[in-house]
Amino acid sequence: MGVGSGAEPAPTAPPPRSRRPGWRSLLTAVLVVGGGAAAVGFRHRIADWWAELVDVRWQWVLVAAVVQLLSIHCVVLVQRVLLRRGGGQGSLPALTTLVYAGNAISVGVPVAGAAASAAYTYRRLRDMGNSTALVGWVLAISGVSATVALAIVLAVGSAMTGSLLGAIGAFLACVAAVVPVVVAVAAIRHAATRALLVRQLQRGARLLGRWVSALRGAEVSVRVEDLLTSLGSFRLGGRGAVAAFGLSLSNWVLDAACLAVAVVAVDASVPWQGLLLVWVAGAVVSSSRLTPGGIGVVEAALVSGLVAAGLPASQAVPAVVVYRLVSLWLLVGIGALCLVASPTPASAAED
Repeated sequence: MGVGSGAEPAPTAPPPRSRRPGWRSLLTAVLVVGGGAAAVGFRHRIADWWAELVDVRWQWVLVAAVVQLLSIHCVVLVQRVLLRRGGGQGSLPALTTLVYAGNAISVGVPVAGAAASAAYTYRRLRDMGNSTALVGWVLAISGVSATVALAIVLAVGSAMTGSLLGAIGAFLACVAAVVPVVVAVAAIRHAATRALLVRQLQRGARLLGRWVSALRGAEVSVRVEDLLTSLGSFRLGGRGAVAAFGLSLSNWVLDAACLAVAVVAVDASVPWQGLLLVWVAGAVVSSSRLTPGGIGVVEAALVSGLVAAGLPASQAVPAVVVYRLVSLWLLVGIGALCLVASPTPASAAED
């Protein structure tokens, strides 16, 4: 129809709405019906679990909370050690606020919680006056240190239960975490290899520059070379490596100890032989990000593990509830307060 015809197109009727419920409504209905059926079918057992939870020894819950806060403080100290080794800056209160707030973002943001938390941490560390290269180095080394420490805990737990397969898996996890970083660091510090990397990255930048205007211009190549040179200049050193790894290991061990204290809080016997493997199972499931904070799946994994380790379900369920109360919800609450009270980027840079 021509533009100057003067006739207006007839309004089209809206498409008929589908009568089929969406996936979200269907999933909600299934969960409601399934939860109601489970509540009716297991009402006597749920009553026993509730009685155990009501009779929990709250002084031990307080101990579990203190142990969990000490665990998180180890993460703060890891970042502080790495920043100092790299010549950066960051006060202990600022880093503490950063870690709690980043944890709250990781749990609270659906699907992309880990990425949002990493972006927030990166921005806040930059606001403290640290260079881009140093912040990237700190995040990479802290991640590797945490992965290796978790693999060590898995190896010890496997040894306690006599599982050779678990020990081999822990060794492979260490190799997978350490070898790529060692190779990357060696490549960046070697002048000829670094030059080769710069050339390849320059070619990639020129290719992407056809669609991304920010990657056009000669300054991109200079920035890439400066970034790789800066990354290669950082030295962790023996003392720094021991401190970072020791704090990362302490973080995981204290978190596992929090689970043990939660078992004591419900007046149950701690299954020491299988406790570490049970805790590692929960940690691995949580890191898979199937749900925000692993809500639901972590509880199921921990309860199943504790029952398999010999704890009756009437004690395993309340113990896991206490553990998640202090290891998840307490930390999320503190992190939310830190997010509200955190300074603006400008004021953070002035500090």
